[in-house]
Amino acid sequence: MKIISVAGDRVAILLEGKDTNGQYTVMESTLPPNAGPPPHVHTREDETFTVLTGEVTVHLGDKTILLKSGESLFAPRNIPHYFKNTGTREAVLLETAIPAGLEVFFAAAGKPLATRQSPPQPPTAADIQHMRAIAPD
Repeated sequence: MKIISVAGDRVAILLEGKDTNGQYTVMESTLPPNAGPPPHVHTREDETFTVLTGEVTVHLGDKTILLKSGESLFAPRNIPHYFKNTGTREAVLLETAIPAGLEVFFAAAGKPLATRQSPPQPPTAADIQHMRAIAPD
């Protein structure tokens, strides 16, 4: 299992494409309060988000949805989206990306962490620039 700090979140890659015959990726993302990725679009992956703990506000196209523990949402490809932990404690999301491949971007864009308890690192301007540069690939 790989543990990565990406865009201020701690991501544990639970299943990679090599584990699922390229069909999907499963990740667990831990978001500190007010953390979450910037607005973005996936052109090749559909995603599902299930909040395991906490609450997360998801912006999907022109909709804003508050997800609480146990709730899920489907985010189809080509729809701009982002999410943010709008609660007062850490939030944990189970994310599935179909097909696999998003984990490759995360590994290239993020920084390895030692354990699932290691704190995520806030992104620097250079980190964001690096993510933008490699995203089209």
